[in-house]
Amino acid sequence: FQSSSTTTSLIVGMVSTGIIGLANAIPMIMGANIGTTVTNTIVSVGHIRRGNEFKRAFAASTIHDFFNILAVIIIFPIEILFHPLEKSSIFLGKLFFTQLSEKPFESPIKAAVKWGSKYIESFSFNNDWLYLILSVFLTFLMLYCIVKLLRSLVLEKVEAFFDKYIFKTAIRAIAFGILLTIMVQSSSITTSTIVPLAAAGVLSLRQIFPFTLGANIGTTVTAMMAALTLNSYALVAAFSHLLFNISGILLIYPFKVLRNIPIKLAELMSDLAIENKMIPILYLLIVFLIIPFTIIFLGG
Repeated sequence: FQSSSTTTSLIVGMVSTGIIGLANAIPMIMGANIGTTVTNTIVSVGHIRRGNEFKRAFAASTIHDFFNILAVIIIFPIEILFHPLEKSSIFLGKLFFTQLSEKPFESPIKAAVKWGSKYIESFSFNNDWLYLILSVFLTFLMLYCIVKLLRSLVLEKVEAFFDKYIFKTAIRAIAFGILLTIMVQSSSITTSTIVPLAAAGVLSLRQIFPFTLGANIGTTVTAMMAALTLNSYALVAAFSHLLFNISGILLIYPFKVLRNIPIKLAELMSDLAIENKMIPILYLLIVFLIIPFTIIFLGG
């Protein structure tokens, strides 16, 4: 779906109906965080014929990949052994609700989108598969339109102010990543919009890094909004997405040794990509197709 927001919203929906439990949903959410990074990597390949421009673009895109992979490598075994995310999410859920239940919320968000969903459903002639196809098509159409809009509003008009104001400090960059991702509801889109700026040399790799971390936090808002149309179990699942992304930042970014790992790997990968133009294609195939399918096959 090119969006962790979409994927986690689906996962939240499955948790709310009892199709999967929270313990199973959390690793799926971790996987969605890795999967969403494929978009900006694909965007960077568009610069493949332009030498150093491609090198900067590819490094800017893969740093998001490597951070999310590193976060999963650190947090996943801890979660499997001790379940801190699951326990913390349930604790937060109980702060908002005296008792977790499958009873739906009386949500204003649900009321707001009900007419639109019924309107789209009318085009499916009560066929669930056609309704699903229409929904996915609409998702892609909206993502495409948002990218086009962002490019016209952001890249073309405020490019000159990024280095001086927005990316001047790591905290500002994180905050901007959070706000922009909340606005567009997709970290894939947010991080993809800055790849051309990195390619042009407007932003450095170290400036972009905290921005992608903010995008990771901002993308959790979509699942929160989806949960508000469902029940308390769904909200607990959405909390786990937020806690995972915050935990990843707190465990990695404050420590120079860990913080430098994604940066060094991104730089190394971009150097290899310049030497051999097949490296980016192989990287995409191995990281986003071969490894996940191998794990699924072995797990089955």
